[in-house]
Amino acid sequence: MLRASLLTLVLLIAGCAAPPPSTTSPRPSPTREPGTYAVTAFLDLSGTRGPRGDAQRTAMQRWADAQRGTPRVKLRIVDVAGSDTKLLLALKRAADAGDTDAFIVGVPAVLDDTLARAIALVGRPVLFTLPIAEPTGDGARWIFGLAPTSDAIARALVDALPSRRTFTILVTSGSLASGREELAIDTVFRADGRPLPFVMTAAPDRTFAQRFRPFASTGSDVFFTGPTIGYLDPVRIVPAADPPTNARLFLSYLTDVNDASRLGETAARVRWPGLRRPTSAGLSTQAATATDALAMLAASADAAGDPERTRARIEGSTFAGIATTYTFSASRHSGVDPREIEMLAWENGRVVAARPIGAPAR
Repeated sequence: MLRASLLTLVLLIAGCAAPPPSTTSPRPSPTREPGTYAVTAFLDLSGTRGPRGDAQRTAMQRWADAQRGTPRVKLRIVDVAGSDTKLLLALKRAADAGDTDAFIVGVPAVLDDTLARAIALVGRPVLFTLPIAEPTGDGARWIFGLAPTSDAIARALVDALPSRRTFTILVTSGSLASGREELAIDTVFRADGRPLPFVMTAAPDRTFAQRFRPFASTGSDVFFTGPTIGYLDPVRIVPAADPPTNARLFLSYLTDVNDASRLGETAARVRWPGLRRPTSAGLSTQAATATDALAMLAASADAAGDPERTRARIEGSTFAGIATTYTFSASRHSGVDPREIEMLAWENGRVVAARPIGAPAR
């Protein structure tokens, strides 16, 4: 009912005259400045949903300040405060204003029918910096994923386990992003014929730590699904177990630098999936991907502001970015090669490519 209500809201705002996603090309924005390309980025800079968009904001602003050449990207950042409804309304409002040529979505949005149809109505390229499923249906032609899909990330996580026989715990927070990751991991376990993980729900109080502590001294593998912000306290409680924990802890791709810096003494046993290249550049995966999104739009922008031409250039190109090399096609709008996924860790005050858990520090 909630998703149906959101869709009704979007369609009402769009108005009866809004064209469907047809084969005709959307008209260029009538108010765009010559020599510029206007990009609006949606981030969570407030609210309770993780990951926070601060690292992405800083990276994009630095790129925008340092850019050279034409067209010059005009960056506008909108805080959607952890709300999917605000994301839908902000997307439509910016499109109606006629001053945005493309959008970047840097929040853990679930690409459902409601959001896909809203993007179809907008008729502008929309680049996602965090994981989404391979786009299908309404709006798919405008949607580009600059992160691995949830299925690819789940496969990388399961393949990182040292043994098929270790006891596995899957912790969920109840959020949409957490549920999406839980389903993807469960699917990989079933495909491999592994014993299914024991599922625990992380409560907002300390009862979760009490329930989890008996497992902490075992050699268990623990997946914390969804944004890390809801797990930081439970994860940091683990070393206090008696005897000390031997568990291997795996966080989500949604883990950002701020989350990692708060792991404390637990960091030595924590890993999470990301992209391998940004660590050598001293960047987080999310910050590098956000920078790549701006650079990709600048490289693909049509001088006349025709969104269809920009979309076609992205779809038919390979782009060498900071985070990875992105390749799109008419049938593939998730541009990351799954082989680029690597386990990351927090070590000596920075994100690094992970060594095996228990190996000596560098």
